[in-house]
Amino acid sequence: MKRALGSTATSAALVIGSLAMIPAMSTPAAAACQPSTYYKVVKYGSPTYKATGPTNSKYNSSSSKSTLSISVTRSTTRSSTWKAEAGGSVSWGIGQVEAKTGYEVTKSVTKGVKVTNKMVVDSKKRGYTRPMVEYRKFNIEKWREGGDCKQYYVGSMGKLTGITSSMHWAECQTKSTNGCTPKP
Repeated sequence: MKRALGSTATSAALVIGSLAMIPAMSTPAAAACQPSTYYKVVKYGSPTYKATGPTNSKYNSSSSKSTLSISVTRSTTRSSTWKAEAGGSVSWGIGQVEAKTGYEVTKSVTKGVKVTNKMVVDSKKRGYTRPMVEYRKFNIEKWREGGDCKQYYVGSMGKLTGITSSMHWAECQTKSTNGCTPKP
């Protein structure tokens, strides 16, 4: 029995000793990234508005609020513009903005087109409206992801001043015979 216990203790010591001899497992090296180039769209500034036609008006002679259809023919052409710093074009910039933001951008609106605003006008007031376009500014940035998985700013491709609303209306209403100036 002494001998059995001794050989069991010896066997256990050999097993523990052999475990100490196993080299520690190393953690695998971090996976490298595949280098790639991509673009970011950064919106900046506040929206601006430019008229595309004259002011027109209509009087609500009813005793209650009414929705009046006021038509205007556009007298001015407006376009989205691109200021290139490293390439691209208006169409390329519009594609980047539409793909990476929630905005739809119109390349241009032309004069000579009749447009109609449905405007709610209070009783016994005259409603004034003017067709506008809304512009927003975007900077298209070029970025690169390196093999080290870090992000590197390469530079600005250009700036797009894009028409984000081609059917924007400036409105006002008044009882005054002098009229009012429509505001977007």
